[in-house]
Amino acid sequence: MKIKNIYIAMLGLGLFTGSCSLEEINPSGVTVDKVAANKAGFNKLVASCYFDLSRYFYGRNLLLVTEGGTDIWTADLNTNNNQNYMKYASGGAMSIDMAKDYWNGAYDAINYCNVVILRANEVQDFSSEQEKNALVAEAHFLRALYYFHLVEQFGAIPLSTTETDAPVLESFRTSQLEVYEKVILPDLRFAVDNLPTTVTVAQAGRPSKKSALGLLAKACLQTKEYGTDKYLEEAITAAKKLIDAPATYNTRLYNNFVDNFNAANNKNNLEALYQLPYSQNYGSTNLYDHNNDFKRFYCTPTAFGAIVSGGFETVVGRWSGGNFMPTKYLMDVFKNPDGSLDPRYALSFQTSWTANTNYSWNADAIRQFDRVGAAVPAGTTVATAELSIKIIRPEEAGYTAEQATRLAQKYIVVDYKDLYGDDQKVKMKYTRVNQAPGEVENPFIRFYPSLTKFNSGSLISPKANNYTSDAFATVMRLGEVYLIAAEAEFYLRGANGTAAGFVNALRSRVVGQQVNAGDISVQFLLDERARELCGEYTRWYDLKRTGKLNKTYLTQKNPDVGQYFIDSTHGLRPIPQGQIDAISNPAGFQNPGY
Repeated sequence: MKIKNIYIAMLGLGLFTGSCSLEEINPSGVTVDKVAANKAGFNKLVASCYFDLSRYFYGRNLLLVTEGGTDIWTADLNTNNNQNYMKYASGGAMSIDMAKDYWNGAYDAINYCNVVILRANEVQDFSSEQEKNALVAEAHFLRALYYFHLVEQFGAIPLSTTETDAPVLESFRTSQLEVYEKVILPDLRFAVDNLPTTVTVAQAGRPSKKSALGLLAKACLQTKEYGTDKYLEEAITAAKKLIDAPATYNTRLYNNFVDNFNAANNKNNLEALYQLPYSQNYGSTNLYDHNNDFKRFYCTPTAFGAIVSGGFETVVGRWSGGNFMPTKYLMDVFKNPDGSLDPRYALSFQTSWTANTNYSWNADAIRQFDRVGAAVPAGTTVATAELSIKIIRPEEAGYTAEQATRLAQKYIVVDYKDLYGDDQKVKMKYTRVNQAPGEVENPFIRFYPSLTKFNSGSLISPKANNYTSDAFATVMRLGEVYLIAAEAEFYLRGANGTAAGFVNALRSRVVGQQVNAGDISVQFLLDERARELCGEYTRWYDLKRTGKLNKTYLTQKNPDVGQYFIDSTHGLRPIPQGQIDAISNPAGFQNPGY
């Protein structure tokens, strides 16, 4: 082996053995020889390739490292919560192990993928070469997906394409583009050629041709980050196969944007190119903690007494206290040039809540929320099911009148200008004008537009006071493919009608304003990706690819985060300490600045 890694070996030699019902195999020595000899055992090896996706990635904590620390989100209430991810340690020392789960989990899974790929010819009872190649293609697809995240999170990484069955102390790093060229792109091409066109309901979670085509287009575009245009035409070719003949690949662009996120479509989502299922049938794997993405984007409506938490957690769309608060930049990208709002704002965010208890205003709340005393005296009631909180913004009809009377209402009216300042920052202070006038902590910061894209499952409580979701996690959907094609087209041939056409296809389905060729630029495409894809595991990689993951850009768009960004350090995550400790050549192995 050119590259071997003792930490991979330690993981591969049984750290997770017996931990779930997926029947992972201990890939060492004679055990693998026996398992790989027949199709039943080989299928168990294939199943083991999936385990770490649901343990660490989609539906788990991946949002923290793919959406956190970008131009479109700050931490909940703009605090230092999850500061390693959301605010680059807020100027302090970042934990070396902040991303260790993705490193460890990916390499654990990659070793299983390597076993599957290299041992397939040992299986004696495949019915056909096609059957064998379809299973091997799953391992190729998953290996590409794991390596994609490793490269984009950590930069140059150890590259292993052989089975690791014994500790080897030296570890060497392979450049990002070389990893794409040697493994990620070839793996996805093989997957495109050999995966089935469709998968059954019973095969949920397994990739198909559309999965591989979508990820191939995405990976080819991402190579632009490394100074090459070589694979951009391939990105367009892969994307156009899905765009031009969606029925061939059992996919389609929904006519209604929100159909992507409806519970009715969640487990049979035609626009989704690949989904990761969560089920109570997983045995011990995440038994009490399934897909938690739905919790990430809620504001804190329970900060107003008309909304209480008792029984609250069992209702989709009525959670309280998440991790991600939208930035002013994200709110502003939904403004059209003529002052109207892109329809995807209302389709993506919850901006009003009704009471779930009978509530009476008291003196403390009147002072806290700066009510006009004569309009909202003590004892004023808000009844169950009445409007309780409403967020307004200048682009909406009736804004001027609502803004003028917002402090005289018995429900909380949150003005967009109460949340964000002209300096692009979240407003941490509020100046009371009606009750005990003066500057105080901003009481309205608790109520902000809350992304609803993950409110698509049923909440369950398999353990007392622990709520989780059975929703499938969508890894990628067809809507993103249109934007991949537009961006690759722009890089190759400039701002043109073809690139604009890909954008307009997405805008047509929301009855949004159409764009012209002259509108297309890198920043426009980033803005459009925010409008279409905010919250969908893409933003950190988007900023990297377009050269925008830097202090200058982040300080301009999101100074609450950008002020902490260090250009020479924070574009990559730290290599986990366990990896450094386990190798014999640790000098210079760590990423700069950690």
